Amino acid sequence: MRAKREKKRPDIVSVHLSPESKGRLDDVCLKRGMTIKRLLGHLIEWFVALDKTEQSIVLGLVEDVDVKGLADMVIVRRTGSSGT
Repeated sequence: MRAKREKKRPDIVSVHLSPESKGRLDDVCLKRGMTIKRLLGHLIEWFVALDKTEQSIVLGLVEDVDVKGLADMVIVRRTGSSGT
């Protein structure tokens, strides 16, 4: 007897946006020739590939006065040079 093969269903995530944010998102999608699903998929893949420090900067969890120094450290870590 064959095992019943289940269809793999995508995970669905809902988001709530203000009308202004939704309009701006629609504009970006139109200009880029992408659907909202495709654009959000790319953004999520990019975000989860970041390390914890980079995610913290993107999420606004780092004090404004510390962002530049921390971003500089991330660049050094990624490139292996201080740029000087």
